[in-house]
Amino acid sequence: MKTIGLIFGCFILISFGFVANKTKVKITNKSEVIIKGKSNVNSFECKYNSDYIEDEIHVSLTKQNSKILLDDAKISIKSSGFDCAHKMITKDFKSILKANEYSHIKLEVKEITKQKELVSAKVKVEIAGVLKEYVIPITFDSKNNNVKGLLKINIKDFNLKAPKKLLGMVVVNDNVEINFNLFLQY
Repeated sequence: MKTIGLIFGCFILISFGFVANKTKVKITNKSEVIIKGKSNVNSFECKYNSDYIEDEIHVSLTKQNSKILLDDAKISIKSSGFDCAHKMITKDFKSILKANEYSHIKLEVKEITKQKELVSAKVKVEIAGVLKEYVIPITFDSKNNNVKGLLKINIKDFNLKAPKKLLGMVVVNDNVEINFNLFLQY
Protein backbone atom coordinates (compact mmCIF):
# COMPACT_ATOMS: atom_id res chain seq x y z
CA MET A 1 0.00 0.00 0.00
CA LYS A 2 2.71 2.46 0.94
CA THR A 3 4.75 1.65 -2.11
CA ILE A 4 2.12 2.79 -4.54
CA GLY A 5 1.73 6.09 -2.70
CA LEU A 6 5.49 6.40 -2.63
CA ILE A 7 5.57 6.16 -6.40
CA PHE A 8 3.48 9.20 -6.95
CA GLY A 9 4.87 11.13 -4.03
CA CYS A 10 8.37 10.77 -5.46
CA PHE A 11 7.19 11.79 -8.91
CA ILE A 12 5.56 14.98 -7.62
CA LEU A 13 8.57 15.92 -5.50
CA ILE A 14 11.03 15.45 -8.36
CA SER A 15 8.80 17.18 -10.91
CA PHE A 16 8.72 20.32 -8.83
CA GLY A 17 12.41 20.17 -7.98
CA PHE A 18 11.99 19.38 -4.28
CA VAL A 19 14.14 16.24 -4.39
CA ALA A 20 17.66 15.61 -5.63
CA ASN A 21 18.08 11.86 -5.25
CA LYS A 22 16.61 10.75 -1.90
CA THR A 23 13.29 11.31 -0.21
CA LYS A 24 10.97 10.17 2.57
CA VAL A 25 7.27 9.53 2.06
CA LYS A 26 4.65 8.44 4.60
CA ILE A 27 1.26 6.94 3.79
CA THR A 28 -1.32 8.07 6.34
CA ASN A 29 -3.82 5.79 8.02
CA LYS A 30 -6.66 7.47 6.07
CA SER A 31 -5.46 5.36 3.14
CA GLU A 32 -7.34 2.34 1.84
CA VAL A 33 -6.49 -0.79 -0.12
CA ILE A 34 -9.48 -2.92 -1.07
CA ILE A 35 -9.37 -6.20 -2.97
CA LYS A 36 -12.58 -7.02 -4.83
CA GLY A 37 -13.54 -10.41 -6.18
CA LYS A 38 -16.53 -12.43 -7.31
CA SER A 39 -17.87 -15.93 -7.14
CA ASN A 40 -20.60 -17.51 -9.20
CA VAL A 41 -22.96 -16.64 -6.31
CA ASN A 42 -21.81 -13.33 -4.82
CA SER A 43 -19.06 -10.70 -4.71
CA PHE A 44 -16.70 -9.82 -1.86
CA GLU A 45 -14.42 -7.02 -0.68
CA CYS A 46 -11.40 -7.41 1.56
CA LYS A 47 -10.00 -4.24 3.14
CA TYR A 48 -6.44 -3.88 4.40
CA ASN A 49 -6.21 -2.87 8.07
CA SER A 50 -4.82 0.68 8.16
CA ASP A 51 -3.36 -0.01 11.64
CA TYR A 52 -0.61 -1.98 9.83
CA ILE A 53 0.58 1.07 7.94
CA GLU A 54 4.22 1.60 8.86
CA ASP A 55 6.44 4.67 9.14
CA GLU A 56 8.30 6.56 6.43
CA ILE A 57 10.00 4.89 3.50
CA HIS A 58 13.42 6.16 2.39
CA VAL A 59 13.99 5.90 -1.36
CA SER A 60 16.76 6.79 -3.83
CA LEU A 61 15.63 8.35 -7.11
CA THR A 62 17.11 9.04 -10.53
CA LYS A 63 15.34 11.12 -13.18
CA GLN A 64 15.80 9.86 -16.75
CA ASN A 65 13.82 11.74 -19.44
CA SER A 66 10.12 11.03 -18.76
CA LYS A 67 10.95 8.34 -16.20
CA ILE A 68 11.93 8.30 -12.58
CA LEU A 69 13.92 5.22 -11.60
CA LEU A 70 13.60 4.15 -7.97
CA ASP A 71 16.00 2.18 -5.82
CA ASP A 72 15.10 0.68 -2.43
CA ALA A 73 11.38 1.38 -2.94
CA LYS A 74 10.44 -1.89 -1.25
CA ILE A 75 7.72 -2.69 1.21
CA SER A 76 6.15 -5.77 2.75
CA ILE A 77 2.53 -5.88 3.80
CA LYS A 78 1.00 -8.52 6.03
CA SER A 79 -0.87 -11.23 4.15
CA SER A 80 -3.07 -11.60 7.22
CA GLY A 81 -3.85 -7.85 7.32
CA PHE A 82 -7.05 -8.10 5.26
CA ASP A 83 -10.61 -8.23 6.60
CA CYS A 84 -13.43 -9.33 4.30
CA ALA A 85 -16.25 -8.38 6.75
CA HIS A 86 -17.26 -12.03 7.14
CA LYS A 87 -15.25 -14.52 9.18
CA MET A 88 -15.41 -17.41 6.68
CA ILE A 89 -14.64 -15.21 3.65
CA THR A 90 -11.68 -13.68 5.51
CA LYS A 91 -10.43 -17.17 6.42
CA ASP A 92 -10.79 -18.34 2.80
CA PHE A 93 -9.07 -15.19 1.49
CA LYS A 94 -6.08 -15.71 3.81
CA SER A 95 -6.01 -19.34 2.69
CA ILE A 96 -5.90 -18.22 -0.97
CA LEU A 97 -2.92 -15.95 -0.14
CA LYS A 98 -1.22 -18.81 1.75
CA ALA A 99 -0.86 -16.37 4.67
CA ASN A 100 0.34 -19.07 7.07
CA GLU A 101 3.20 -20.02 4.76
CA TYR A 102 3.93 -16.57 3.25
CA SER A 103 3.32 -13.95 5.92
CA HIS A 104 4.02 -10.95 3.67
CA ILE A 105 3.18 -9.65 0.22
CA LYS A 106 6.25 -7.86 -1.16
CA LEU A 107 6.13 -4.84 -3.44
CA GLU A 108 8.91 -2.99 -5.22
CA VAL A 109 8.42 0.12 -7.33
CA LYS A 110 10.95 0.16 -10.16
CA GLU A 111 9.99 3.29 -12.11
CA ILE A 112 7.41 6.01 -12.67
CA THR A 113 6.62 7.19 -16.19
CA LYS A 114 4.77 10.34 -17.21
CA GLN A 115 3.64 10.83 -20.79
CA LYS A 116 1.49 13.92 -21.24
CA GLU A 117 -1.28 13.59 -18.63
CA LEU A 118 -0.82 9.84 -18.12
CA VAL A 119 1.23 8.58 -15.20
CA SER A 120 2.07 4.93 -14.62
CA ALA A 121 4.27 2.93 -12.31
CA LYS A 122 6.18 -0.27 -12.98
CA VAL A 123 5.79 -2.41 -9.87
CA LYS A 124 7.07 -5.88 -8.96
CA VAL A 125 4.61 -7.83 -6.81
CA GLU A 126 5.50 -11.00 -4.92
CA ILE A 127 2.65 -13.09 -3.54
CA ALA A 128 3.18 -16.58 -2.10
CA GLY A 129 6.77 -16.63 -3.37
CA VAL A 130 5.88 -15.82 -7.00
CA LEU A 131 7.13 -12.55 -8.52
CA LYS A 132 5.25 -10.70 -11.30
CA GLU A 133 5.71 -7.24 -12.82
CA TYR A 134 2.85 -4.84 -13.60
CA VAL A 135 2.39 -1.35 -15.05
CA ILE A 136 -0.28 0.49 -13.08
CA PRO A 137 -2.01 3.69 -14.24
CA ILE A 138 -2.26 6.24 -11.42
CA THR A 139 -4.14 9.48 -10.76
CA PHE A 140 -3.04 12.15 -8.29
CA ASP A 141 -4.99 14.90 -6.53
CA SER A 142 -2.34 17.45 -5.49
CA LYS A 143 -4.85 19.38 -3.37
CA ASN A 144 -5.26 16.40 -1.01
CA ASN A 145 -1.96 14.56 -1.74
CA ASN A 146 -4.11 11.63 -2.80
CA VAL A 147 -3.07 8.78 -5.13
CA LYS A 148 -5.62 6.41 -6.68
CA GLY A 149 -5.27 3.41 -8.89
CA LEU A 150 -6.52 -0.01 -9.86
CA LEU A 151 -4.53 -3.19 -10.48
CA LYS A 152 -6.27 -6.22 -12.01
CA ILE A 153 -4.61 -9.57 -11.42
CA ASN A 154 -5.34 -13.24 -11.95
CA ILE A 155 -4.53 -15.29 -8.85
CA LYS A 156 -3.40 -18.20 -11.04
CA ASP A 157 -0.45 -16.00 -12.12
CA PHE A 158 0.82 -16.47 -8.55
CA ASN A 159 0.10 -20.21 -8.48
CA LEU A 160 -2.81 -19.56 -6.12
CA LYS A 161 -6.03 -21.54 -6.21
CA ALA A 162 -9.46 -20.23 -5.29
CA PRO A 163 -11.41 -22.44 -2.90
CA LYS A 164 -14.55 -24.26 -3.96
CA LYS A 165 -17.37 -24.50 -1.45
CA LEU A 166 -20.47 -26.64 -1.09
CA LEU A 167 -19.05 -29.56 -3.06
CA GLY A 168 -17.91 -27.24 -5.87
CA MET A 169 -21.21 -25.43 -6.32
CA VAL A 170 -19.69 -22.10 -5.20
CA VAL A 171 -16.55 -21.15 -7.16
CA VAL A 172 -14.49 -17.97 -6.71
CA ASN A 173 -13.40 -16.19 -9.90
CA ASP A 174 -9.61 -16.13 -10.46
CA ASN A 175 -9.60 -12.42 -11.40
CA VAL A 176 -9.47 -9.80 -8.63
CA GLU A 177 -9.13 -6.03 -8.51
CA ILE A 178 -6.86 -4.18 -6.11
CA ASN A 179 -8.20 -0.66 -5.57
CA PHE A 180 -5.96 1.76 -3.72
CA ASN A 181 -6.75 5.21 -2.41
CA LEU A 182 -3.69 6.58 -0.60
CA PHE A 183 -3.13 9.81 1.28
CA LEU A 184 0.50 10.99 1.49
CA GLN A 185 2.68 13.12 3.74
CA TYR A 186 6.10 14.34 2.63
